[in-house]
Amino acid sequence: MQLLLHRAFIPVVLLVGLHNSAALAAATPLTQLKSALDQGQFEQAYALAQSHFETAAGDAEFDFLYARAALETGHYNEAVFALERVLAVKPNHQSSLYLLGLTYNKQKNYPQAASTLNSLLATSLSDEFRQRVERALDAIEDNQASMAQQLKHRVSLALGHDSNVNSGTTDDRIVIGGLPILLDDSSREASDAFARTSYRFDGRWQQTQHQAWRANIQLSDQRHQDSDEFDRTQLSANVSYVQDIDDLQLHLGAQLGVMSLDSATYQQDAGVFGALRYAIDEHWAATLNISAFNLNNVRDSELDSRLYTSGFAISRAARNWLVRVSAGYTWQPAEEPTAEHYARDYAHISAALVYRLNDAHRLNARVQYRDIEHRAAHPFFLKVRDETLHIAHLGWVYQITPAWGLETKLAYYDKDSSLQLYSYDRTEWSLGVHYDF
Repeated sequence: MQLLLHRAFIPVVLLVGLHNSAALAAATPLTQLKSALDQGQFEQAYALAQSHFETAAGDAEFDFLYARAALETGHYNEAVFALERVLAVKPNHQSSLYLLGLTYNKQKNYPQAASTLNSLLATSLSDEFRQRVERALDAIEDNQASMAQQLKHRVSLALGHDSNVNSGTTDDRIVIGGLPILLDDSSREASDAFARTSYRFDGRWQQTQHQAWRANIQLSDQRHQDSDEFDRTQLSANVSYVQDIDDLQLHLGAQLGVMSLDSATYQQDAGVFGALRYAIDEHWAATLNISAFNLNNVRDSELDSRLYTSGFAISRAARNWLVRVSAGYTWQPAEEPTAEHYARDYAHISAALVYRLNDAHRLNARVQYRDIEHRAAHPFFLKVRDETLHIAHLGWVYQITPAWGLETKLAYYDKDSSLQLYSYDRTEWSLGVHYDF
C-alpha cells in the first residue's frame, strides 16, 4: 500500500507550538507560503520558499512549511534537512516528527520511517492523530514487505500480420554493372500471418534502501502461417545491480541471449551493459548508456561480430505522460578478417512518448532514425553499402483488470540502401492479450 501525501494532511491545529495567530495575521512570506500550501499550489509554494530560504532558513515556522512544500514536490532530501532544523530547536514537535516519518517513507528508508513514527506513538497524542500515525505505520510495513522481493510474471498471446516477413526487396530484379538480374522468391518481399506467444519475468530484490538486484527473462515464440523457415524463438536473460546515490542511479548488468530460426539455433549473444541516470529535478532526467556484446552466428561464422554502443537520453515525466529523446552511436566490427564487408557503424536518434489517458488506457509511440555505414566493399557488388533506416512504432494498451489487458501494435520499417537488393519496407501489426501475475 502506497503512503500518499494529501493537501490537508497537516491540519492547522498541528502547527500550534510553531507560531501564534498574530504572527500569521499580516501578509508575510509565511502567510503567503501557508496559503499556497492550503490551496494545493505546491510548486508555487516551493518556489516561494526557495526565494526566502537565505533569510528565513533556521526559523522553525518557515522550515516546517518549507519541508511540507519540498515533500509535496518530491524534494525529499531538502524536506529532511528542513525538519531536522525544526527538531533541533523543538525536539518533541509532533507534526514535524510525523512529516519526517512520511518523508523517510518516500525515500524508501522504511526502517528509519518506522522508528520515527513509533517514537511519536510513545508520546501523548489525540485519538485522531494517533490513528493517522498507526495507518502510516501499517503502510510502511506493507512497503517494507514489498521492497524485500518483487516478482512479476506476464504471459501473452498475439495474432498479427507481417507485410515483409523475410525483409526482401519489393523489386523483382536488380541491376549490377548495367545488367538486370532476376531475383528468386527468397530475396523478394513475402507477406504472412503469424501467432506469437511470449513470457516475461521481472524480479527485484532490495538489499538496502539504496541497493537492489534485478533479473529479467524474456521468451518468445513466433510461428508463421506459410513461411515456416522464418519461425523463430528468442530467449534473453539478464541480471543487474542498481545503486542509488543521491540524485544519481547506477545500473550495471550482464545478459545472455539465443535465437533459433526454423527450429535450429541461429545466433547467440553475451555482453555487459551499464547506465548512469541523473535526476535533474522531479520532472527531468538524463541518462548515459553503454554496452558491449559478442554476437555468435551459429550458421555462418562470417556474421560473427562485436557490438559496442554508447548513448545519451533526456526525458521529462509528468503525471500522465513521459517523453524521452535519445541519441547514440554503435560500432560493430566483424570477428573474421574476410568478413569486413559485414562490419558496420551507425548513428541513431530516437524519440518516444507514453501517454496515459486514464487508469485503463495507455498510448505509446516511438520513432527512430539510423544512418548506417559499412566498412568495406561488398565482395560481389564491389561497392560499400550505405544505408538509412526509419522505424515507427505505435501501440495502445487497454487494462481490463489489474491482471488482464489487451494490446495492439503497429510497426513500420523503411530501409534505403545504396545496394538495391538490401532496400525494403515492412509493416507489422498485431493484436494480443496478456495476463499478469
